Amino acid sequence: MGVQLKKLKEQTIVITGASSGIGLVTARMAAKAGAQLVLAARSKEALGQLTDEIKSAGGEAIYVVADVGREEDVRDIADAAIHRFGGFNTW
Repeated sequence: MGVQLKKLKEQTIVITGASSGIGLVTARMAAKAGAQLVLAARSKEALGQLTDEIKSAGGEAIYVVADVGREEDVRDIADAAIHRFGGFNTW
């Protein structure tokens, strides 16, 4: 019996470091594939722009300004995912 992975369009994905680099590219690719996204980074401005970009293209995303080095911020990310999407599939 093999592992059955969900398609991205069936997932809610938390992406940390979403304001630049690999996190930014991953967010754009996941949004294009139809995933629901919870974006997290320290830059509110960059997160807001990315969220607007995704929504303008018909995607679904929210953002949380957070520093993953702080336990409280990590909890806030998880809480946002649970509140908006009922949880998350991938972090």
